[in-house]
Amino acid sequence: MQNEISLCAPAKVNLRLEVLGKRANGYHELRTWIYPISLGDELHIKRLASSKIVLSCFHSELPLGEENLAYRAATLFLKETGLSVGVKIEITKRIPVAAGLGGGSSDAAAVLKGMNVLLGAKVSQKELMEMGERIGADVPFFILGKGAMMGGRGERLLQPLPPLELWMVLVNPGRPLYTQKVYQKVKEGLTKNRRDNKILMFPQDLEKMGNFLCNDLEAVALELMPVIEVIKKRLCEVGAIAALMTGSGPTVFGLFPGQQEANRAAKEMKMEEGWISFVAHTTSDL
Repeated sequence: MQNEISLCAPAKVNLRLEVLGKRANGYHELRTWIYPISLGDELHIKRLASSKIVLSCFHSELPLGEENLAYRAATLFLKETGLSVGVKIEITKRIPVAAGLGGGSSDAAAVLKGMNVLLGAKVSQKELMEMGERIGADVPFFILGKGAMMGGRGERLLQPLPPLELWMVLVNPGRPLYTQKVYQKVKEGLTKNRRDNKILMFPQDLEKMGNFLCNDLEAVALELMPVIEVIKKRLCEVGAIAALMTGSGPTVFGLFPGQQEANRAAKEMKMEEGWISFVAHTTSDL
């Protein structure tokens, strides 16, 4: 029986995010086309003789207790499986915090999947996704680990998406933008044109992707952080076919024809102090 396991926890990009309306319980109904990308955190999980959960990460902004989704995932997994063991989880953060890239949710999903293998629990993917839903809306997507159209709060699989390789440059302004703040500012008027519930055809052609890209949260996020628009403009100036904020922001991605073009653009783009950039590509299965 193995005593430790290492996993990658990928970031994600929302190629399209529609806010369809607001539920009676206060949550917003979403529909989003989402892919994991090659940028990711690294997790190392080790079995402990005691029943403790120990979380470590050399990142000043990351809580190490119940506020951390990875910690909550470990707690929930042990509770649901009834296993009397402990784990030590080490996270190497590469995904910026509160960046719209799903880093916390991906870490939680990696913990659920990693503990399932490490502890030989044999929990099904469906059950892991149900656990993940209780931790955070994006966690089931990361349990799935491949391109998908998701609904509900983002936790419900509507349909898988085809394998797709898109090269991109991601730029983060170096400041967090918390999801709760963005949704608090979403006005009902933003969602009225989405109520027809029409599902667009997903384009396979990069040139058509620009017309498909859309994020209903972008206008709201811009009110809180206008620099998002500056980043979009800069990406287009260095040759991005299209640029969009991902998730609830503030990270923006620009699409490029290939790796060479993305690398060149990343070098040419004028960056401001504090901004960070990554070259990455979508991944179809993890």
